[in-house]
Parts: sequence; C-alpha cells; structure tokens
Amino acid sequence: MKKKIVLTGGPSGGKTTALSILKETFGSKIEIVQEAATLIYSGGFPRKDNSPKHIEHAQHIIFYCVHQLEHLAEVTSDAQIIVCDRGSIDGAGYWPNGPEDFFKAMGTTLEAELSRYDAVLHLSPPLKKDFYQSSNVRTETLEQAVALDEKILNLWEKHPNRLVVPGKDHYFEKAEIIKNFVENLLH
Repeated sequence: MKKKIVLTGGPSGGKTTALSILKETFGSKIEIVQEAATLIYSGGFPRKDNSPKHIEHAQHIIFYCVHQLEHLAEVTSDAQIIVCDRGSIDGAGYWPNGPEDFFKAMGTTLEAELSRYDAVLHLSPPLKKDFYQSSNVRTETLEQAVALDEKILNLWEKHPNRLVVPGKDHYFEKAEIIKNFVENLLH
C-alpha cells in the first residue's frame, strides 16, 4: 500500500532541496507532488496586495489544486511513497480569519485533512538571516517566515507521525534526517 507524506514548514525551510535529495536517493520508489502555491503564483495568479480577498481566493484555488495533484499521484503512480510539497492544511496558516474559518470555508475539518497523510515532515526555516532566501514567489521576510512556521507547526501538531526538523546552519544535517525518515517509511 502506498504511503503519503507531506513536507511542510515555513518559507525557506528547505522543502525544495529536500525533494531533490529524496528523488536522487530513492528514485522511482517515491513520487513527488509539486507545491500547488508555487504553480498557482508562478502561473500568473495576482499577488499584488496580499489583501484578505486575494488571500482567500488564492487559498481556495491552492486547496483544490493540492487535493487534485495528490489524487492524481495516488491513482497514476507506482511509487511506494508519495511525497507532497506542502499539504492541504498549510493554507490555514495564511488564512486571514484563522484556521477554524479556513476549514469551514473549505468544507472540511482539521481531522479530515490530517487523516489524508501517513506522515508529516516539518522543516523550519533557518534562524540566521544569511541563510534565508527569498524569491519572486516567496515574498515573506525572515521574521514573517518564522511566524508562519510557528502557525504551520501548530496546525500539524495533532498528527500522530510527525517529525520536526528545526532550522540548522548546515543543510547537510537536515538532509540526513530527512533521508532517514523516508527510508524508515519504506521499510
């Protein structure tokens, strides 16, 4: 039976790098589900003012896209593990009116969304400004990234199989923890 894990955490936590390392390490044993928010925002969805209305519309689209991308991987992949770059719960950390309103607006519950994943790997952003990277899609400052990380950390805290990897000065330390976590799920 396939297992589905989510890589989550604050901006610049190393999720994209982790996915590359996992693909190189495990090859066809894993299937990667791309981050929906990056697909949406890099595809041209307006992110000009971060107003509540823009955020709500974006998060609705992202939530739906996450579900569809994950389902597609589940029904088309022969991989043992589906690795999701962020999960359906992450949007609640960005939602202007709090998590309870997010789940109500999406027509689901936190418990229902937690049950979609077999494991959670939370990667926190670096603590030093020198190691934080912004991009055209990642618009948060390091301080905002740390605050978002805390929100996301709290949202996933009830998952029974969660590993939290704090920000590290050297990514190689994180990479080894990530590889070991996924390797244990394969056995």
